[in-house]
Formats: sequence, C-alpha cells, structure tokens
Amino acid sequence: MTPGSSKIDPATQRVLAGIEDPALAARYPDRTHFISSGHPDQGEMATRALFAGDPVVVVFPDGHELLVTPEHARGFAGLLLLAAAFLHRFRRSKPDTDAVQFPLARIEARDSAGQPIAA
Repeated sequence: MTPGSSKIDPATQRVLAGIEDPALAARYPDRTHFISSGHPDQGEMATRALFAGDPVVVVFPDGHELLVTPEHARGFAGLLLLAAAFLHRFRRSKPDTDAVQFPLARIEARDSAGQPIAA
C-alpha cells in the first residue's frame, strides 16, 4: 500500500491493482463494475449495471468482495426480465423501497485477492 492510498476507496484500489496486475484483472469478467460497499448509491449503481447485463463486484473495506454475475435469460424469462428492467427504470422511487429483486444472478464471495471463498 502506498502512502495516501488509504484515502482511496476499496473499489478504486481494486481497479488500480487490476491495471498493474493482468493476472488479477483476468479473475473478473469483461465489463465488471467495481463498487465500494460504503458508497451511498451502491445499491442503485449495482442494480443498473446488472439490468444492463454487466457483472458487479461489491468491494468491502477489508478487501473481501461479492461478485454478482447476471445470468443471460432467454425466451419468456428474458421477456420478463426486460419488463422488470423497464418498470424499474420508470418507477418512482420511495425512500423505503430501495431493494430490487434480481432473481437471475450468480453470487460468489471472494477474498481480498479476488479468489473464490470455498463454501
């Protein structure tokens, strides 16, 4: 860790580490969004990325992370997912309705090195 890097949020640190270490970057799917768990809008940011079909890594202050990868739905399930995304985009957000159910996703807990944690 370099001097002053403790002021950089965990997600930014992970992105910068991936730039310097191609092996680390290879542990993540293309188009992955890195979001700090403490960011005030992390839920909305993650939801938008997932609805766009992009993977999300929620990075915690200790370096542990959750990788959420959307499953690509086809057929009727794909149509339902598109309808849900459309409704989510245009609905009025109420203060106590921040949670959005996203049923077609794979979630993987990872350690601070980006390696899966065995269940």
